[in-house]
Amino acid sequence: MSSDFGFWKGGLGDAERIFDGIAEGDTGDLVASVDLLRFREELLARWPDMRNELEPSEYDLEESPEDLSKYVLLTLSVRQLEHLPEVLKLAKKHGLVGYSGVAGRPI
Repeated sequence: MSSDFGFWKGGLGDAERIFDGIAEGDTGDLVASVDLLRFREELLARWPDMRNELEPSEYDLEESPEDLSKYVLLTLSVRQLEHLPEVLKLAKKHGLVGYSGVAGRPI
């Protein structure tokens, strides 16, 4: 079992609609941000094993390289959920919006 969490800097629409769009590959309403890039870099520096649970993936970026600075979709296994409080602190540090797909609400 796993849980999905989305993070972005800004976008048009409510958080649930943006999260659903990200899950479907629609990033047109998102704003690119260096804060998102820094979040992603720091996330992978702390937990390199999350690279496989992170979107956009390297494959996704071949088609849409601009998405690297628009969002992070993180799928955490039950074992990795212990890192969630630190991930949320990191997102807050970078001024990002977060959304839990499991809880169906902003985080």
